[in-house]
Amino acid sequence: MHSRKSITAIMLGVVAGVIAIMAERADAVITGGNATPLGFINTYTWLLVSATMFGPVGAILTTEVQAFLGLITGANPLSWLWPFINLIFAVVVGIVSLLLSRSCPNIKLRTRLIILSLTCAILDIPLTYIVVVVVLGLPVRFYLLALPMYIALQLGPSTIISYAILRSILRVPALVT
Repeated sequence: MHSRKSITAIMLGVVAGVIAIMAERADAVITGGNATPLGFINTYTWLLVSATMFGPVGAILTTEVQAFLGLITGANPLSWLWPFINLIFAVVVGIVSLLLSRSCPNIKLRTRLIILSLTCAILDIPLTYIVVVVVLGLPVRFYLLALPMYIALQLGPSTIISYAILRSILRVPALVT
């Protein structure tokens, strides 16, 4: 990855991190810290943007910068966990994006994002279980309640916002080259 793309991916991570700090604090106020819908939408929006633009390395840079900013500021009680969870998402989604670029170079942006978002949704199944049941120690019924919410947030707002951001970026030739 070229240094310009690396710097851009890091800057996306900083943007995501700043938004995450506010979103996760709002989540704490709204849900009492029991769920992180706004933080989730923010993280996976920027993951989709970065994976689409830069593949796995860019996705890792963006999500890890964002996660470490949250860790440093204590944006969420689970901030210590997000670098690990985000890394798994970034690697898998980034690799899927890379494979799509190589096997289907003319794939439409909308189709690419739907495939990447579905990849995230599939990863939500085991990773939400790890967070809710293993880390938080909550009963499985809480996992069964949380999972549909996070999958819906992934397939809905995260994908739609990512599409809007990418369409805006792709309109500016200096940002794409």
